[in-house]
Amino acid sequence: MKFLIISLLALSFSSVSLATTKEDVQQKTTEAASAAADYTKEQKEQFQKDMENKLADLKKEISEMKAKASEKSGEAKKEMKAQIAVLEKKQDEMKKDLSKLKKSSGKAWSEMKSGMSKAWDSLSESYEKAKAEFKESK
Repeated sequence: MKFLIISLLALSFSSVSLATTKEDVQQKTTEAASAAADYTKEQKEQFQKDMENKLADLKKEISEMKAKASEKSGEAKKEMKAQIAVLEKKQDEMKKDLSKLKKSSGKAWSEMKSGMSKAWDSLSESYEKAKAEFKESK
């Protein structure tokens, strides 16, 4: 982020003639800061949209797992339901984090993005593990 702002400032100053006024510099600085803020906002919105789509897809897949689990019996059914419960808990935590992310800004958004990416990786790994075990229990 700092690099982007510095680069924008450098570009705006590179075209400045010797007759640049204090007001010109302030305007260019304001424009550069505004452009950087807009870019960051766009990144945040795209990340949110991507996470919402991933969670929606996972919800469908978990529903399919539930349907398959209902066809099982005994220990296999019990194990599948336990794994589904873990997946749903992690999914709920991700939804809460996404809600917090929507309210965050600046540095907090950047930190939350990192945390959510790690949480998504963990959730995806858990899902793939459960999916593989369901195939084995056929």
